[in-house]
Amino acid sequence: MARAGQVASDGSGRLAYGIAAGILTWAFPPSLVDEVVAAAGRTEQRSRSLSARTMVYHALAMWMYPSSGYEEVMRRLMLGLSRKHHWADDWRMPSPSALTQARQRLGPAPLRLLFRAVAPTVSGLALPGALEPIALDTLTLGLPDTPANREHFGACPRVRVTALGHCGTQAVLDAALTAPSAGEGGPARDLLPSLGKGALLLAELDTLSVDLWRRAAAAGADLLWRAGPDWDLPVDRVLPDGSYLSRLAEPDAGAAAEPPVPVRVITYADCGGAVDRLITSVLAPADAAATRLIHAHHTRWRLTDTLGDLAPGGPSRIDVLRSRSPELVEQEIWAMLLMHHAVRGLLVDPRDLDGRAAAELAALVRTVRMIAPDCL
Repeated sequence: MARAGQVASDGSGRLAYGIAAGILTWAFPPSLVDEVVAAAGRTEQRSRSLSARTMVYHALAMWMYPSSGYEEVMRRLMLGLSRKHHWADDWRMPSPSALTQARQRLGPAPLRLLFRAVAPTVSGLALPGALEPIALDTLTLGLPDTPANREHFGACPRVRVTALGHCGTQAVLDAALTAPSAGEGGPARDLLPSLGKGALLLAELDTLSVDLWRRAAAAGADLLWRAGPDWDLPVDRVLPDGSYLSRLAEPDAGAAAEPPVPVRVITYADCGGAVDRLITSVLAPADAAATRLIHAHHTRWRLTDTLGDLAPGGPSRIDVLRSRSPELVEQEIWAMLLMHHAVRGLLVDPRDLDGRAAAELAALVRTVRMIAPDCL
């Protein structure tokens, strides 16, 4: 990503900037932005040229123009907003320090609350009687090497995003942000309230724990996790579909450990011939056959691939954020998740639209990409 102060040439992108600003205010209406700003206690007591509402849209626009610096992002945003919204009239470009101070005044809370307001839920996505595959995955991002980031995130500053995502729509349902040293179990526990009946949680046992398995099952979800070869999963009873019942326990847990968890084990060979094992809390083949669960696991959602489309150059470039303090790092990540939500909203299956709406949507996306190829 470009750093603050990098300013692109003016070009002829006014139409694209207007469309981009329209997408932002369509996905996140100003009235909703004002509500989360007020809920976060960030409503201004006096009029400012860089209002909290404007800075929410600026945080989002940084992911629409990921190759541009802070000032250039603001210039493009206000050019776009001035075509439609009166609050952008008579606006003047602030200094870099004023932009940074305005970001700091806003903080991460309004972006976090905005995400909670628009993120879908498992119950809202679930089909009656269906198991909805929900993946638990992580993404680690590098950060600028500043004293504040080192103190909060470690000597080599990085932040881990742990997220739940719907495998069908690739919608992010919930997320937690921590330093990598915190491990994966704690953030994953924080996300469990977002699960519920109808969810089939896909994860890797090798990076988690039996305790988290118990907690996730207690949250009402069905579980389907990959287990590496080091886990002892004895055969208790072979089932008609070739899977078998077994018991899951922490290795070397000792006599005071909780009783083993009953699980069903599915063993299969992948495309390369390697043998893999899945364990599930769905114990009866009549409720979900082994072949169905293997297929469900193959749909597992990858956070890097999903969010990588927001970075210039694709998934391999979503590696370093630009924020120089922990609060602004958090603000930037919530903005990233919100922009992913907005982009997913644009990727509508034309079969769900009438012919005219589908043509208009396709034309809009083509126009934006032609005039401003670094946008969307």
